Amino acid sequence: MLVEQYGAMTKESADPRLERYIQTKTMQRQKGKGLFCGMDYVNIERLKPIEYYSRLDHSKNVAYTTSTLYMNERDAGFKIALAGLFHDGGTKSFAHANSYKSGDILKQEHDELDLRSVLSKDEELLTYLREDGISLDEVVDYSKYPILDKPIPALCMDRLDGGILATCLFWAHTHTFEEIKKLWLMAGYLENTNGMCVDTSSERCRNFSGEMTLMEGENTAWFEDFFAAIHVYSSLLLTKESRYMMEVLGLTLNYYEDMGVIDEKTLFYLSEKENIERILDSKYGDVWRDITSFDKVSYATDTDTGLTFVSRPKIRQCNPLVISAHLNLSEIDGIAGDFYRELNPIGDMVADTIKPITGNLSASTVKVLSKYKRR
Repeated sequence: MLVEQYGAMTKESADPRLERYIQTKTMQRQKGKGLFCGMDYVNIERLKPIEYYSRLDHSKNVAYTTSTLYMNERDAGFKIALAGLFHDGGTKSFAHANSYKSGDILKQEHDELDLRSVLSKDEELLTYLREDGISLDEVVDYSKYPILDKPIPALCMDRLDGGILATCLFWAHTHTFEEIKKLWLMAGYLENTNGMCVDTSSERCRNFSGEMTLMEGENTAWFEDFFAAIHVYSSLLLTKESRYMMEVLGLTLNYYEDMGVIDEKTLFYLSEKENIERILDSKYGDVWRDITSFDKVSYATDTDTGLTFVSRPKIRQCNPLVISAHLNLSEIDGIAGDFYRELNPIGDMVADTIKPITGNLSASTVKVLSKYKRR
């Protein structure tokens, strides 16, 4: 399986001390939550992942790769890798669909419970931290480590694995494992720019504060390969199919909460499949059956009577800094101009988000979900 191949690649040089944390209840709970926000259960062909890639798989690969990049600073790297391992520990089933449920589409801050509260309830995990001399404060906020999390357009581990590589390998069906491995090997972490030639025209390079970067491979065409993968990541999330399905999932979760079938606790403590079982065992299961069996999304017309949205999602993008063979640090415009030509279609796709979209849901489902529509 590709998931196992990919995991073996990231684990090869990682710190073995991570393994006992992976077995804690906090992490094992993430097995039941897919990375792609419910897309494992839909019937729209371009949205179905080729393999189930869980939040646990993602968190492990973030931690393994972080640990590997810190091989020369083993203890510091271990602490940061743990922060990466735990970062999705509060995630609810169907992840970002919960933000669509609450109407928080652009920021997407309603997908998780408070991580400190979650970790504080895991006695086994807390015991391991004490034994390793690590405080909860050091691992509960991954955003303080630039290698793990950094604002767009920077490259970071969460964006590298959960966004670019996993999307291309498991969700978009665009890359082979060998192609993904080549992209993974290009990524490194730069703590400072000592001894490097910095592009002084770039504010980002002048004010560098630690960032994941791309290292030149056999030739500069490798950069373009990476940026083509970024384009896949960005554009799939902007398709009418992806936007429509997330809107529908958000309304559906609202409906089932309103009917008392699921709630915040079941979404967190139960797996996605267990929540689906509760839904299908209820007398309201037909809506779920319909939203996971319809197969067509189109731009709406004035005469459409289906469930229609104007959906303007959060824009996901990445523009990594690159290090050439001569140790020059620069933004992409000086290395591979083709990247910008590759991005042109994304501009067109963003413009298309003002167009209303609709799907071939049944009339009964449209009637039910329309009650929860916010706009």
